[in-house]
Order: sequence, then C-alpha cells, then structure tokens
Amino acid sequence: MKKIRLLLVSLTIIVLAIPSFKDICGAAEVTKINESKGQIYIDQGKDAGFIFGAKVCFFSSIDKELICGKVLRATDSYAIVRIRNRRKTKEIEIGSEAMLHVEKENKE
Repeated sequence: MKKIRLLLVSLTIIVLAIPSFKDICGAAEVTKINESKGQIYIDQGKDAGFIFGAKVCFFSSIDKELICGKVLRATDSYAIVRIRNRRKTKEIEIGSEAMLHVEKENKE
C-alpha cells in the first residue's frame, strides 16, 4: 500500500511540474495570428524573457523550425512577434510553440 501511495504522489508531482518546466524553458504558445501585418501573438511576455527586440523562433508540432522573428511589443502577459516574410506566417498555426533564440558569442 505504501508503494502505491508513493507512486501516486510521485506521478502527481511530475504531472504538476510539467507546465512550470515549459515556463522555465521560455517556451510559449501562439494564441493569435495577423497574417496581413505579419504579426504573431504569443501567450507569454516580459516575465518569461520575451522583451522588445528579442529573437523568437516558431516550431511546428513535429519540432520543425518554421521561421524566426523579433518581438515588436511585449507586456507582462503576452508578446507580439513581427515576421518579415508575411507568406511564412501562413505556415504557423494557433498552438505552435515559440521559443527564445539565443545566439552564442564567438570570443576569439
């Protein structure tokens, strides 16, 4: 009985930790798309690191990188990312994953 209880408690902790892990990694979800302006709305903002000018890349459901853009406007709860190639916004779907893109510096 103790082993079953321990297993259930462990599973509960894991299930509850998954959404917070996504927040820590900087992953966000697409909530709205404005194809005519080339703007993608995501469900996280300044608190998650999506600040003005930050580079954001969008991924499909099979983790294929679609396109990257820069944050145009950000609040604490959402951000708007501008995509230069408006035709590429048609490839992005509501619910697609958005991640901050950090480039490595070459110190030579």
